[in-house]
Amino acid sequence: MTLPALVVPTRSAHWGWDEHRYFGHKVFEELAGHESFMGLTALSVLGRRLSPECCAVLEDAANTLTMADPRIWPLKLTRVVASYGGTVAAAAAGLLVEEGAQIGPWACGRAAAVLVAMHAEIDGRSDDAGHVRDVVVHYLERHAFIWGFGTPFRPRDERLVAFARCMRAKGRDTLPHYRTMEAVARAVRELRRAEPNIVWALAATCLDMGLDVREIGPIATTLMQHMFFAAAVEGARQAPEILRELPEAYVSYVGREARTSPRKEIAG
Repeated sequence: MTLPALVVPTRSAHWGWDEHRYFGHKVFEELAGHESFMGLTALSVLGRRLSPECCAVLEDAANTLTMADPRIWPLKLTRVVASYGGTVAAAAAGLLVEEGAQIGPWACGRAAAVLVAMHAEIDGRSDDAGHVRDVVVHYLERHAFIWGFGTPFRPRDERLVAFARCMRAKGRDTLPHYRTMEAVARAVRELRRAEPNIVWALAATCLDMGLDVREIGPIATTLMQHMFFAAAVEGARQAPEILRELPEAYVSYVGREARTSPRKEIAG
Protein backbone atom coordinates (compact mmCIF):
# COMPACT_ATOMS: atom_id res chain seq x y z
CA MET A 1 0.00 0.00 0.00
CA THR A 2 1.40 3.37 -1.03
CA LEU A 3 0.65 6.18 1.36
CA PRO A 4 -0.01 9.66 -0.03
CA ALA A 5 2.78 12.14 0.38
CA LEU A 6 2.23 14.18 3.53
CA VAL A 7 3.28 17.48 2.04
CA VAL A 8 1.49 20.74 2.73
CA PRO A 9 3.01 23.51 0.62
CA THR A 10 3.48 26.95 2.14
CA ARG A 11 5.05 30.19 1.07
CA SER A 12 4.24 32.15 4.22
CA ALA A 13 7.37 31.51 6.24
CA HIS A 14 10.61 29.58 6.61
CA TRP A 15 12.76 29.24 9.73
CA GLY A 16 16.53 29.46 9.27
CA TRP A 17 19.59 29.39 11.49
CA ASP A 18 20.61 33.04 11.22
CA GLU A 19 17.84 34.53 9.11
CA HIS A 20 14.15 33.80 8.72
CA ARG A 21 11.91 34.44 5.74
CA TYR A 22 8.39 35.76 5.69
CA PHE A 23 6.60 35.51 2.35
CA GLY A 24 9.98 35.43 0.69
CA HIS A 25 11.38 38.47 2.49
CA LYS A 26 14.36 38.28 4.82
CA VAL A 27 13.01 39.13 8.27
CA PHE A 28 16.11 40.79 9.74
CA GLU A 29 17.59 42.27 6.57
CA GLU A 30 14.48 43.41 4.65
CA LEU A 31 11.66 43.79 7.17
CA ALA A 32 13.19 44.77 10.52
CA GLY A 33 13.76 48.51 10.60
CA HIS A 34 12.07 49.02 7.23
CA GLU A 35 8.50 47.74 7.40
CA SER A 36 5.71 49.21 9.55
CA PHE A 37 3.36 47.12 11.65
CA MET A 38 0.52 47.95 9.25
CA GLY A 39 2.73 46.89 6.35
CA LEU A 40 3.55 43.64 8.12
CA THR A 41 -0.15 43.08 8.80
CA ALA A 42 -0.98 43.63 5.13
CA LEU A 43 1.82 41.26 4.11
CA SER A 44 0.39 38.61 6.45
CA VAL A 45 -3.06 38.80 4.86
CA LEU A 46 -2.18 39.52 1.24
CA GLY A 47 1.11 37.68 0.90
CA ARG A 48 2.64 40.77 -0.68
CA ARG A 49 3.91 44.11 0.56
CA LEU A 50 1.94 47.28 0.04
CA SER A 51 3.46 50.67 -0.66
CA PRO A 52 3.87 53.12 2.24
CA GLU A 53 1.10 55.21 0.65
CA CYS A 54 -1.34 52.30 0.73
CA CYS A 55 -0.33 51.42 4.28
CA ALA A 56 -1.09 55.01 5.27
CA VAL A 57 -4.58 54.59 3.81
CA LEU A 58 -5.09 51.46 5.92
CA GLU A 59 -3.89 53.42 8.97
CA ASP A 60 -6.63 55.98 8.28
CA ALA A 61 -9.16 53.18 7.96
CA ALA A 62 -8.09 51.53 11.23
CA ASN A 63 -8.35 54.81 13.10
CA THR A 64 -11.72 55.86 11.71
CA LEU A 65 -13.18 52.37 12.15
CA THR A 66 -12.56 52.55 15.88
CA MET A 67 -15.93 52.27 17.61
CA ALA A 68 -15.30 49.98 20.55
CA ASP A 69 -18.39 50.45 22.70
CA PRO A 70 -18.85 47.17 24.61
CA ARG A 71 -22.60 47.33 24.02
CA ILE A 72 -22.02 46.43 20.35
CA TRP A 73 -22.77 42.72 20.24
CA PRO A 74 -19.44 41.26 18.97
CA LEU A 75 -17.60 43.30 21.58
CA LYS A 76 -20.20 42.36 24.18
CA LEU A 77 -19.43 38.71 23.46
CA THR A 78 -15.74 39.50 23.95
CA ARG A 79 -16.48 41.04 27.35
CA VAL A 80 -18.59 38.06 28.42
CA VAL A 81 -15.82 35.60 27.55
CA ALA A 82 -13.22 37.89 29.14
CA SER A 83 -15.17 37.85 32.41
CA TYR A 84 -13.73 34.36 32.97
CA GLY A 85 -10.25 35.93 33.05
CA GLY A 86 -8.84 34.93 29.65
CA THR A 87 -7.60 37.69 27.36
CA VAL A 88 -6.65 35.78 24.23
CA ALA A 89 -9.70 33.52 24.34
CA ALA A 90 -11.95 36.56 24.65
CA ALA A 91 -10.36 38.39 21.72
CA ALA A 92 -10.51 35.20 19.64
CA ALA A 93 -14.20 34.71 20.45
CA GLY A 94 -15.08 38.21 19.31
CA LEU A 95 -13.07 37.92 16.11
CA LEU A 96 -14.46 34.44 15.45
CA VAL A 97 -18.00 35.69 14.96
CA GLU A 98 -16.87 38.27 12.37
CA GLU A 99 -16.28 35.81 9.54
CA GLY A 100 -19.37 35.69 7.35
CA ALA A 101 -21.34 38.08 9.58
CA GLN A 102 -23.75 40.59 8.05
CA ILE A 103 -22.30 43.43 10.08
CA GLY A 104 -18.69 44.25 10.77
CA PRO A 105 -15.57 43.85 8.64
CA TRP A 106 -16.66 40.82 6.62
CA ALA A 107 -19.45 42.88 5.07
CA CYS A 108 -16.71 44.94 3.45
CA GLY A 109 -15.85 42.05 1.14
CA ARG A 110 -19.49 41.61 0.19
CA ALA A 111 -19.79 45.33 -0.52
CA ALA A 112 -16.67 45.09 -2.66
CA ALA A 113 -18.23 42.32 -4.75
CA VAL A 114 -21.30 44.50 -5.38
CA LEU A 115 -19.11 47.47 -6.23
CA VAL A 116 -17.05 45.46 -8.71
CA ALA A 117 -20.21 44.39 -10.52
CA MET A 118 -21.64 47.92 -10.59
CA HIS A 119 -18.31 49.40 -11.62
CA ALA A 120 -18.26 47.11 -14.65
CA GLU A 121 -21.82 48.08 -15.63
CA ILE A 122 -21.23 51.80 -15.12
CA ASP A 123 -18.18 51.41 -17.36
CA GLY A 124 -16.49 54.73 -16.67
CA ARG A 125 -19.69 56.78 -16.81
CA SER A 126 -19.87 57.67 -13.13
CA ASP A 127 -20.59 61.30 -14.05
CA ASP A 128 -23.72 60.26 -15.96
CA ALA A 129 -26.31 60.34 -13.15
CA GLY A 130 -29.06 58.82 -15.31
CA HIS A 131 -26.90 55.89 -16.36
CA VAL A 132 -25.77 55.23 -12.78
CA ARG A 133 -29.37 55.39 -11.60
CA ASP A 134 -30.41 52.81 -14.20
CA VAL A 135 -27.63 50.47 -13.06
CA VAL A 136 -28.72 50.81 -9.42
CA VAL A 137 -32.40 50.31 -10.28
CA HIS A 138 -31.52 47.17 -12.21
CA TYR A 139 -29.53 45.86 -9.25
CA LEU A 140 -32.31 46.62 -6.76
CA GLU A 141 -34.82 44.79 -8.94
CA ARG A 142 -32.81 41.61 -8.29
CA HIS A 143 -31.65 42.22 -4.71
CA ALA A 144 -33.34 43.37 -1.52
CA PHE A 145 -30.56 45.74 -0.50
CA ILE A 146 -27.03 46.86 -1.27
CA TRP A 147 -24.20 45.88 1.06
CA GLY A 148 -22.54 48.92 2.60
CA PHE A 149 -25.64 51.02 3.18
CA GLY A 150 -27.50 51.83 6.38
CA THR A 151 -26.34 53.08 9.77
CA PRO A 152 -28.38 52.01 12.82
CA PHE A 153 -29.87 54.65 15.12
CA ARG A 154 -28.29 57.68 13.40
CA PRO A 155 -28.82 59.52 10.10
CA ARG A 156 -25.26 59.05 8.81
CA ASP A 157 -22.10 57.13 9.61
CA GLU A 158 -19.72 59.52 11.35
CA ARG A 159 -16.85 57.11 10.60
CA LEU A 160 -17.47 57.52 6.88
CA VAL A 161 -17.42 61.31 7.23
CA ALA A 162 -13.99 61.14 8.87
CA PHE A 163 -12.63 58.51 6.47
CA ALA A 164 -13.84 60.43 3.41
CA ARG A 165 -12.05 63.52 4.71
CA CYS A 166 -8.81 61.51 4.95
CA MET A 167 -9.25 60.14 1.43
CA ARG A 168 -9.81 63.62 0.00
CA ALA A 169 -6.66 64.85 1.73
CA LYS A 170 -4.70 62.00 0.11
CA GLY A 171 -6.33 62.48 -3.30
CA ARG A 172 -7.84 58.99 -3.22
CA ASP A 173 -11.35 60.31 -3.95
CA THR A 174 -10.50 60.73 -7.64
CA LEU A 175 -9.68 57.05 -8.20
CA PRO A 176 -12.04 54.88 -10.32
CA HIS A 177 -13.77 52.70 -7.73
CA TYR A 178 -14.07 55.55 -5.26
CA ARG A 179 -15.81 57.68 -7.92
CA THR A 180 -18.15 54.79 -8.72
CA MET A 181 -18.83 54.37 -4.99
CA GLU A 182 -19.83 58.01 -4.61
CA ALA A 183 -21.98 57.96 -7.75
CA VAL A 184 -23.85 54.85 -6.59
CA ALA A 185 -24.29 56.39 -3.14
CA ARG A 186 -26.01 59.41 -4.69
CA ALA A 187 -28.37 57.16 -6.65
CA VAL A 188 -29.21 54.97 -3.64
CA ARG A 189 -29.81 58.07 -1.54
CA GLU A 190 -32.36 59.23 -4.13
CA LEU A 191 -34.02 55.85 -4.64
CA ARG A 192 -34.01 54.41 -1.13
CA ARG A 193 -33.18 57.39 1.11
CA ALA A 194 -30.39 55.24 2.53
CA GLU A 195 -26.97 56.55 3.44
CA PRO A 196 -23.72 54.65 2.85
CA ASN A 197 -21.58 53.54 5.75
CA ILE A 198 -17.81 53.23 6.04
CA VAL A 199 -17.90 49.67 4.66
CA TRP A 200 -18.93 51.03 1.24
CA ALA A 201 -16.07 53.55 1.12
CA LEU A 202 -13.47 51.15 2.50
CA ALA A 203 -14.44 48.56 -0.12
CA ALA A 204 -13.85 51.11 -2.88
CA THR A 205 -10.55 52.21 -1.39
CA CYS A 206 -9.29 48.64 -1.12
CA LEU A 207 -10.26 47.91 -4.72
CA ASP A 208 -8.40 51.02 -5.85
CA MET A 209 -5.33 49.68 -4.04
CA GLY A 210 -5.53 46.53 -6.15
CA LEU A 211 -6.93 44.18 -3.52
CA ASP A 212 -8.99 41.21 -4.64
CA VAL A 213 -12.55 40.91 -3.33
CA ARG A 214 -11.58 37.78 -1.35
CA GLU A 215 -8.81 39.70 0.40
CA ILE A 216 -10.94 42.58 1.62
CA GLY A 217 -12.91 40.81 4.36
CA PRO A 218 -9.74 39.50 6.06
CA ILE A 219 -7.85 42.79 5.74
CA ALA A 220 -10.82 44.72 7.15
CA THR A 221 -10.90 42.31 10.09
CA THR A 222 -7.26 43.03 10.90
CA LEU A 223 -8.04 46.75 10.88
CA MET A 224 -10.55 46.20 13.70
CA GLN A 225 -8.73 43.69 15.88
CA HIS A 226 -7.43 46.37 18.25
CA MET A 227 -10.97 46.97 19.49
CA PHE A 228 -11.39 43.34 20.45
CA PHE A 229 -8.11 43.32 22.34
CA ALA A 230 -9.12 46.49 24.16
CA ALA A 231 -12.34 44.83 25.28
CA ALA A 232 -10.57 41.57 26.12
CA VAL A 233 -7.81 43.11 28.23
CA GLU A 234 -10.12 45.38 30.24
CA GLY A 235 -12.75 42.66 30.58
CA ALA A 236 -10.22 40.10 31.84
CA ARG A 237 -8.88 42.54 34.40
CA GLN A 238 -12.35 43.33 35.71
CA ALA A 239 -13.69 39.75 35.41
CA PRO A 240 -17.16 40.84 36.62
CA GLU A 241 -19.20 38.02 38.06
CA ILE A 242 -22.42 39.54 36.77
CA LEU A 243 -21.38 38.72 33.20
CA ARG A 244 -20.87 35.06 34.12
CA GLU A 245 -24.13 34.52 35.97
CA LEU A 246 -27.16 36.78 36.02
CA PRO A 247 -28.43 37.32 39.59
CA GLU A 248 -31.82 35.76 40.30
CA ALA A 249 -33.19 39.16 41.31
CA TYR A 250 -32.96 40.21 37.65
CA VAL A 251 -34.88 37.18 36.38
CA SER A 252 -38.67 36.94 36.39
CA TYR A 253 -40.90 34.25 34.94
CA VAL A 254 -43.68 35.30 32.59
CA GLY A 255 -46.14 32.59 31.57
CA ARG A 256 -48.62 30.06 32.88
CA GLU A 257 -48.53 29.10 36.51
CA ALA A 258 -47.02 25.75 37.32
CA ARG A 259 -49.45 22.84 36.91
CA THR A 260 -49.92 20.04 39.42
CA SER A 261 -49.52 16.50 38.17
CA PRO A 262 -52.87 14.55 38.08
CA ARG A 263 -51.11 11.58 39.68
CA LYS A 264 -49.97 13.77 42.53
CA GLU A 265 -53.52 15.06 43.06
CA ILE A 266 -54.87 11.48 43.22
CA ALA A 267 -52.17 10.50 45.69
CA GLY A 268 -53.40 13.32 47.85
